[in-house]
Amino acid sequence: MASSQSSSFSNDCPLESPSCWCGLKTRLKTSHTKSNPGRSFFACPKYDMGDTRCGFFIWTDIFNLLDQNLRTRENKVWNMWDDVLLREYEVQKREDQVRERERMLKKNQRILLWLYWVVVIVIVLAWFG
Repeated sequence: MASSQSSSFSNDCPLESPSCWCGLKTRLKTSHTKSNPGRSFFACPKYDMGDTRCGFFIWTDIFNLLDQNLRTRENKVWNMWDDVLLREYEVQKREDQVRERERMLKKNQRILLWLYWVVVIVIVLAWFG
């Protein structure tokens, strides 16, 4: 795409155009070269403007693949995050169950200690009584 005759500007893109390296929204253009006739691409608005251009260029089909790949990975990350939250909830539930069992064991321990002393007192009273 060395000259402006080898591409044309188009505004009917289903994708949101990416930002170029200089921070501007790219324009959708169509190639008119022999090697890529009719192939669309995103380019910096300063594309083909001499020294001031940033050089950003990407074919739309490549951009679509990158966008799909990114969305797929993003979905996987969200699914993993959901799994982490679910496991965290399950761990919290188990911790609560363990705390409840610990509380019940302490209560039973006090009851058993109380019963032990009652039995000891009864035996001592029966022995000496």
